[in-house]
Amino acid sequence: MKDFIDIRREKVIDIRLGDVSPHLIITLESEKVLFVNGHHPDYECWQLGDGGDYGGNDWLLIAVPGDRIAVWTPDDFN
Repeated sequence: MKDFIDIRREKVIDIRLGDVSPHLIITLESEKVLFVNGHHPDYECWQLGDGGDYGGNDWLLIAVPGDRIAVWTPDDFN
């Protein structure tokens, strides 16, 4: 838990997805890498969105079974 507290305010310099499964790979300014598993045959592994007090509930990305990403965007997004 201490490691998460230490990196909580670090700047993100890169975000990418795995090549085969949608593993979420976040590189921080300190060059530490946060790896979030993106593969499970039955369950959603992770989700990212702008819900809560962060500007609305318009954007949502979810790593879903089948090694896919489900995406919800604002109605006016092109």
